[in-house]
Amino acid sequence: MKRFVTLLLMLSLILTLGGVSGTVLAADEDWNAIAEAAKKEGLLIIYNPSSRMGEAAEGFTAKYGIEVEWAKMNDVEISDRVVREHEAKARGADVIVTEDAAILMAQLLPQGYVVNYVPSTHKDIIPVEYQDPLIYQFQPRIFGYNTEAYDESPIKNLWDLTTPEWRGKIAMRDPQFTSTNLAWFAEIVEAADEMAVAYEERFGEPITLTTPNAGWEFIKRLANNKPIMFNSDTSVAEAVGARGQAEPPVGLYVLSKHREIPAKNLALDACYGLEPYMGYLYPAYVAITANAASPNAAKLFVMYLLEEGVRAWTKDLGNFATDPRIPTHPDDPLGGTEAWAKVTMPLNAQTTVKYYGELFDFWMKHAK
Repeated sequence: MKRFVTLLLMLSLILTLGGVSGTVLAADEDWNAIAEAAKKEGLLIIYNPSSRMGEAAEGFTAKYGIEVEWAKMNDVEISDRVVREHEAKARGADVIVTEDAAILMAQLLPQGYVVNYVPSTHKDIIPVEYQDPLIYQFQPRIFGYNTEAYDESPIKNLWDLTTPEWRGKIAMRDPQFTSTNLAWFAEIVEAADEMAVAYEERFGEPITLTTPNAGWEFIKRLANNKPIMFNSDTSVAEAVGARGQAEPPVGLYVLSKHREIPAKNLALDACYGLEPYMGYLYPAYVAITANAASPNAAKLFVMYLLEEGVRAWTKDLGNFATDPRIPTHPDDPLGGTEAWAKVTMPLNAQTTVKYYGELFDFWMKHAK
């Protein structure tokens, strides 16, 4: 609780000051010299939330001969370890990857635990809006349904999820532990007017509010409808797509889980056409720790991740690099980030920071 209160205070400060900067926009750098210095540093340590980092790390080692240790942990665990190791002046991560904009912008960056670093190789390639904090990829998290039980998506409007028909039949990752779901709620609050229009389209009458606006009202009614909580997207996708179910749930999971459909024999597809949005598009950030023991290896890895390492993700459907030179997967049904941004809600770090703390309490209150 103390940690959460501290985070709320920092969120308030960020809003007062208007954002977080501290970006290191590197001038032209001598990458041969950086690579040589990195090899002398030896070990590179990475904390991140994805198992695919293993493939990226192997590629980095193969190219540069630098040993990499990487650990998979959730965003809260990453921030806690970085803070503890920084305060103790202990050897820890050199690079972190996180999906939690609130923790990154309200704690890790402004308090000097990490540094936002944009390599000189990419400062004119990565779109400027993705540089502060630095984003290396996007993923859509979308609603899906069971194609064995339904010929088409059984939900057409997000407000369907608040009806008695779907009570206890909505699978999703727990927002308590999935920061991007809270960030999605923040976007829904910001899009209150659209949510009000969608409500009237669904029910044929204007919404009656018990909360400040239609965004808050949707979140309250969704929580009251008792979604089924899971701790991974894999579990959500399997719960939705498992065969032999008479009344399977719909679910919110990352699009990349569709790559597992053949191997797991899942009956699974996305709820295309869901109004006003079929999910959300969220970023993954990369930063260097302020007390990195291998700072040159960290710089080299950030450059490598943007240019080559991200292909460990983009080789499969549902992952989009911020480097525009890296192509979209050929099986992508919509054609890339811009197309997905039109049918999902792109997450904005400032919006997340604006509502994060209040939404956490609000969800916990109504999900009981």
